[in-house]
Amino acid sequence: MQTQQANALLDTAKANIEKAQRLIQGRATPHINTKAMLARTNATLFDGKMNGTQRACILGFAFVYAMFVMLGMTVPLQYLAYVLATTYHETGHTMKPIEEWGKGQGRPYGEPDPETGQTYYGRGYVQLTWLANYIKAKAAVYSRSWQQGVIDFVNAPELALNPFYAAQIAISGMMAGWFTGKKLSDYLLADGSFDYINARRIINGTDKAETIAAYAIEFESALYLGVGTDIKRATIQHGSKGDDVRELQLGLGLNPDGKFGNATQTALIHFQQQHQLNDDGICGPSTWTTFEKEIYGL
Repeated sequence: MQTQQANALLDTAKANIEKAQRLIQGRATPHINTKAMLARTNATLFDGKMNGTQRACILGFAFVYAMFVMLGMTVPLQYLAYVLATTYHETGHTMKPIEEWGKGQGRPYGEPDPETGQTYYGRGYVQLTWLANYIKAKAAVYSRSWQQGVIDFVNAPELALNPFYAAQIAISGMMAGWFTGKKLSDYLLADGSFDYINARRIINGTDKAETIAAYAIEFESALYLGVGTDIKRATIQHGSKGDDVRELQLGLGLNPDGKFGNATQTALIHFQQQHQLNDDGICGPSTWTTFEKEIYGL
């Protein structure tokens, strides 16, 4: 019996792989160095204390991004940065899919649908509401076996709380304008930059627009680091404070308190000596470049 079950699972896995290969049509897998991306995000947005749930959420979004690109969708990194920033804000930094507070009480979508008996209040990373949007989600979302249109959010709306599906809903919904009619492409500017402030209109007018834009800039920087693009960092030394110090401390295995004290200086000098750098205890451009290569593998 166990052999039969194992063979059945193997056959299913092979079928799923073959289906995925047909869907991606030989497209290259986009590569994000997740070690670098997570470390920078941890330093700038989680005070060096990122937990397993937060880490899994960000990795899940990176996976969905890669999946969408392999499927032929155009998804600029700024889109992913803004979706992550929105998720960070909407979940109170927990990065956990959540149910709407009050479950839509007093709102039309908070009443059970007469046909399905289900209630389509907000669920997920960006609060999917209304039956029409649950129908859109069913059509758009891919299962883990790369099948589209088979996840029945209409009759089982609680599935929108599944992190893998919630990430797809957030990206697809914000790209297609499910929530307010505004979509991510509306805010991609001609010069390739992104209007992170006005992009808040995709979800909720201009509420906390500048705060979320600041989060998006940090996510964008982390994502660009992850794909090997130079990012702006300060030259830091004894007495420096802030996120760049925290990133250095995380990479060197120190307490990430963001304060460049004696322990950080000693560890940095040791790192510089190990890698034939000027061992002055100052982390400038050449040391950052070596840090990225040796710590992140960039």
